[in-house]
Amino acid sequence: MALGSLILLMFALDALAADAEPRAPHHATSACNTSVTYNKVLLKHVTLASNYVFTAKVFAVKSGYNGTRLYKVNIRRVLKGDLNDIGVLVRFGTAKCLRFSDATIFVESSSITCPPLRLRTYIIFLTEKRRGGTLWLSLVIEPLVLTLRSIRIIEAAVKGVRQ
Repeated sequence: MALGSLILLMFALDALAADAEPRAPHHATSACNTSVTYNKVLLKHVTLASNYVFTAKVFAVKSGYNGTRLYKVNIRRVLKGDLNDIGVLVRFGTAKCLRFSDATIFVESSSITCPPLRLRTYIIFLTEKRRGGTLWLSLVIEPLVLTLRSIRIIEAAVKGVRQ
């Protein structure tokens, strides 16, 4: 039995041709902001430059005619900023608390060269207030994929400003 398993294993290992390229590991980061994702100092700087930082779930993505992309997101956790300033309707708790439920907002991106975000993914948005209207924000940089490392760096930068 062991000899048969060994022979099958040898055939299985030979099934891959020598000229086939191995697949690169897939990392869940955006191609547009890899330098921000991996550079701790740059991520802290961008966090301090933004007015509102929050994690959100992406519900819709639309491409505009003028080179913009519009995201409709549901805010899950606010890391920086008071969203009462932009008129967010909060159904549970207050806008200053860290937890939101069903607070929907629109975020506008100026760069359409980046690939669009997948729907129903959790993303970190670093934004500033848009001049016109309520419930609209503009991105400082393209959204970051939600990772524990990024959250820790952003929370440390925000706590450093508060103290």
